[in-house]
Amino acid sequence: MKNILSIDTSTKNVSVSIFSENEILHEDCWTSKNNHSIELIDSIKKGFEETNLNQEDFDCISVAIGPGGFSSIRVGMSLSLGIAKNNNLKIIGIPTFEIELEGHKDSNYLNNLVALIPAGFDAFCWKDINNIDNREPDGIVNLKDIEKVFAKDTFFCGENLSSIFENFSGFKYADRSYRKPEHILKLIRRLESESDIEKYSDLRPIYSRSPNITKKK
Repeated sequence: MKNILSIDTSTKNVSVSIFSENEILHEDCWTSKNNHSIELIDSIKKGFEETNLNQEDFDCISVAIGPGGFSSIRVGMSLSLGIAKNNNLKIIGIPTFEIELEGHKDSNYLNNLVALIPAGFDAFCWKDINNIDNREPDGIVNLKDIEKVFAKDTFFCGENLSSIFENFSGFKYADRSYRKPEHILKLIRRLESESDIEKYSDLRPIYSRSPNITKKK
């Protein structure tokens, strides 16, 4: 797959990227104010103009399938499916957790790495990298229970984590406002090299669920 259009609307922090081979030709990252649909269309149009590429020039569309907001996930997936079907393009769905975790696979915290994604009402769904083969969230944790659920040596990745952990001491985390397109590209190319890309043809969206809160195994 040479030219790839990447769409991530799974949370309020949105990105549209265009990749060609191992190069990022275009990236646009922003925080949406509940207006994902119009903003997404405008961003894609801008990407096409800047790269001189059209819909039919792509080999594949990559779309983040969650966890995240119900409406925001649907926006990205619906538009991706429309473009893919109209132009007979391959489409792959990448769990948002995997994008979050990809940027830290070479870190010293690999065995204690957990991704957090907002689930509303001061709650977060989470995924331990050691359980990455299971697409569903490992659990839901309320903000007040962070210290009860996770060990102090846990390293967290996710969006805007400084606002969460300013009330807790001892936890380490990587703070940023959006999932980096370079990590999406790295993930896609790694899956290609490992011949795992076909596993991502399942476009079933992943939503935050509400299991009982249990301690991380």
